[in-house]
Amino acid sequence: MDYRGECYVCRRAKQNCLCGSVKPFATRTRFVILMHEREAHKQRTGTPRLARLCLTNSELIVGTDFTGNERVNALIKDPAYSPFVLYPGPDAVNFKTLGGDALAPGKTLLVFVIDGTWRGARSLLNKSPNVRALPRLSFAGRYVSQFKIKKQPMEHCVSTIEAIYYLCREAEAAGYEKLGARAEILMQIFKELVDTQIRYQQVKGRPREEGPAA
Repeated sequence: MDYRGECYVCRRAKQNCLCGSVKPFATRTRFVILMHEREAHKQRTGTPRLARLCLTNSELIVGTDFTGNERVNALIKDPAYSPFVLYPGPDAVNFKTLGGDALAPGKTLLVFVIDGTWRGARSLLNKSPNVRALPRLSFAGRYVSQFKIKKQPMEHCVSTIEAIYYLCREAEAAGYEKLGARAEILMQIFKELVDTQIRYQQVKGRPREEGPAA
């Protein structure tokens, strides 16, 4: 018996299920969301599952150490891809500076997106040298998270679904993606999630949680 009344697709309570708002669309970029195992079991308001449902050219892999993960390593070694990890740093490139063979014809941009709290994301990266060794991709612009139900550890931290949305928009501005209004579904479903949780927290009087790094 399903005593929790949970949707096993978006992993939210059935009364707050957001699957009906999902409108899948394709991106040229291949997104691979690496979700910290702790977040996978603890979070019910996390955005990576919703991002995965919206993006047809994406997948979600759960773990804490991806060093020996066969799927991750196969993707990194696949000559059809130019792999990057979405993570800030002094050597990170963005769509304004990205060039060379990374966006060469015949190659698909592969972006690993790390999901977890800032501490968890950093730990995941440190434990996964295969992912840590990838060139870093970041944003050209500065964004402030709209995840009002979570307290962000640093000003530049945004949720996973926001990170993917902003990256899609910057990719489109650079001429790499042609998504038009389709990408807006990411922010629409994110806003619906936030509004639902705000109403819930107003009733329960619960404090904001620590927000994710990406």
